[in-house]
Amino acid sequence: MADEAAPLLSLAEIGGRGRALVAARPLRGGEIVLRDSPILLYSALPFTKQPPPPPPSSSSTPRYCDGCFKILPQPSTSRAVPCPSCGRHAFCGPGCLSAAAATSHTPWACLALSRLVACPLLDGQPLERHVQARFLIAAFNLAAVSPSDFQLLLSLRGREALAGGSGGGGDTVSAALFLHPLLASVCPPPPPASPFPRGFSVEMIVALLSRDKLNAFGLMEPVSSQDGGGGEVDGERSVRAYGIYPRASFFNHDCLPNACRFDYVDSASDGNADIIVRMIHDVPQGREICLSYFPVNLNYANRQRRLMEDYGFACDCDRCKVEANWSDEENEHNESGEDDDGDGEGMDEDADEQMSGSEAGIAEEKETDFPHAYFFIRYMCNRKNCGGTMAPLPPSNSAPSDVMECNVCGQLRNADEETEADGEEDMDE
Repeated sequence: MADEAAPLLSLAEIGGRGRALVAARPLRGGEIVLRDSPILLYSALPFTKQPPPPPPSSSSTPRYCDGCFKILPQPSTSRAVPCPSCGRHAFCGPGCLSAAAATSHTPWACLALSRLVACPLLDGQPLERHVQARFLIAAFNLAAVSPSDFQLLLSLRGREALAGGSGGGGDTVSAALFLHPLLASVCPPPPPASPFPRGFSVEMIVALLSRDKLNAFGLMEPVSSQDGGGGEVDGERSVRAYGIYPRASFFNHDCLPNACRFDYVDSASDGNADIIVRMIHDVPQGREICLSYFPVNLNYANRQRRLMEDYGFACDCDRCKVEANWSDEENEHNESGEDDDGDGEGMDEDADEQMSGSEAGIAEEKETDFPHAYFFIRYMCNRKNCGGTMAPLPPSNSAPSDVMECNVCGQLRNADEETEADGEEDMDE
């Protein structure tokens, strides 16, 4: 854990769930229990044959920094810094360029990524293959610049261990068999410091992809409102980048989580790619701390499908045990062809998936008196199409905060107002 979070969480083995993070002492709503930095960041965008970005004097710049993935500054205020090696990539400032040149965007990685842009083997391939290629370049580079972080990456759980060598594991092998010759054809000779002088084997690629599948956190594109203000959120958002956060990877899933993660990618902070995990409400010592791997407004069938396809397990949390008995109404919903599947705060968010509104999940609670309906009233963002989770701001001078923050759109609301007004309005929709 980070130093400030070390006394708050402890690692434990929980039967049927493996390694988990539990509260080392009573935790309060809003308390920051983990701040984690990525050991690896990579773009979620496809390789395109577009011309290199224009020079800094141009009126147009790439949207995201290739180092930290914040929105690049507009030319009217400052200039993006182009990569001196290839001219294709751009950075938000000299400091980010300098850091990237020594870590994530070394000359070797820069050349490999540039060659992939012109590689015809990627033409017509799904976005997932493009993103997997970016991940493998980043992992290969990590092995050379930071062997200890590369070993940390390999120590994380992989999808093949959970899938028992089938299902998702088979998809990973197919991807590795495609990507191995592709990367061998475009990558320059490995860096001198690389522990793999002959490049990655198919077996190593399988191991790496399986860890990426299970442990990658998506950094989403910015939220925008249809009215440009605090009204309805534009429902479609994509992932701008993925990161591997080794400490945060120990959080297990629950469909009614007691913590949620925040990121502030476009902030001015040097640690803008860090993720912060805050408690949603108070929990006692010894309680497991869980995140939801996707928005909690998904219905039972979609949650179970996502968890099995992406993570290889079926959820039997308290909420799922109750909602499993609500099959008739939910089956009618699914058979009608509607699907409220969405994305937001999940751990392994596929780049081609999008955010959905919160109305469908909340509507399911409307006809019940099951206690988790309270969760949707108090802890779900009420902005239409947001689907975010609200958590109190961090306590100030040991006093709990009455202000709740949405981890998707950033909306701030008084906790009492959320419960008495906005939550009731959502429940009536």
